[in-house]
Amino acid sequence: MDNIQLPGFIIQHLFQKSLVDLSTGKEEQLLPPSGELNFFGGNKQHIILLVNNPDATFITDQQLTFLSGILNACKLTLEDVGLINIASYTGVSYKKISDNFNARIIIMFGLLTDEIQLPFVMPEYQRQSYNNQVYLAVPSLNDLENNRELKRKLWVALQQIFSL
Repeated sequence: MDNIQLPGFIIQHLFQKSLVDLSTGKEEQLLPPSGELNFFGGNKQHIILLVNNPDATFITDQQLTFLSGILNACKLTLEDVGLINIASYTGVSYKKISDNFNARIIIMFGLLTDEIQLPFVMPEYQRQSYNNQVYLAVPSLNDLENNRELKRKLWVALQQIFSL
């Protein structure tokens, strides 16, 4: 029992809340010089999920439960994806995401393409191939969770991407 080592993403998930508030009042931070982005999950399938949630480190517990259901329907787990909350960074780009995570699929929840500096605009639920990657823009997790029609459209798009 003295030599148990947990992966970093599990430790990060276990200790999401801090006992001491060290914030300086400014929530956004520039990308670190190394260009590394914090993410939640294992990213084993090189599938990146992007959210913009200034109220949480990544997503809320309720959103995590909903997202887990979506992943289960796609025969995926949190180990297969990497979840990035871009609200924590300014100037994040699709190039940084690609370089850091070797992403093959990027799903943007509640984001527009210009928020990650993509050189094109695409409608929600439309699969877009670019730079040997597949992009999909869908409404935010909160909007999806509370709207049956939006969930149906998401399911159709995910079936195309993951060949379900």
